[in-house]
Amino acid sequence: MSNKSLIDYAYEVLSASKEPVSFKELFDKAVALSGLELTPEEIRHKMSSVYTQLSLDGRFIILTDNNWDLRSRHVYSQVHIDMDDAYSDDEGEEYDAEEAELLREELGEEDEKEEPESDDLDFDRVKSGSDSEEGF
Repeated sequence: MSNKSLIDYAYEVLSASKEPVSFKELFDKAVALSGLELTPEEIRHKMSSVYTQLSLDGRFIILTDNNWDLRSRHVYSQVHIDMDDAYSDDEGEEYDAEEAELLREELGEEDEKEEPESDDLDFDRVKSGSDSEEGF
């Protein structure tokens, strides 16, 4: 038995392949190369572990439809997602305003709600001389 990890076998599989490989196929081929005999429970555990390792290992990239390939075969512009294109500050603010309006409508609240005048439980407010009770 070899000391190689499944991620190293996955690298071998992709190196031998001329095109990207689906995760399931990549995992199955890596397990076959390793010679490991795994129970269904071990397969589920190893599968999630290998997926995480692929995601973190800089040698690999994920493409569309959960296909994986070697990063060295792709130029940066093909696989880089510009986060400025993916998210916009304006979109978030509009969504928050819309969400707040919907929530107010659902709760039956008006836009600007005044605070009640009662000071029964308002311990932080300093009482003026005319408001204070004698003996305190």
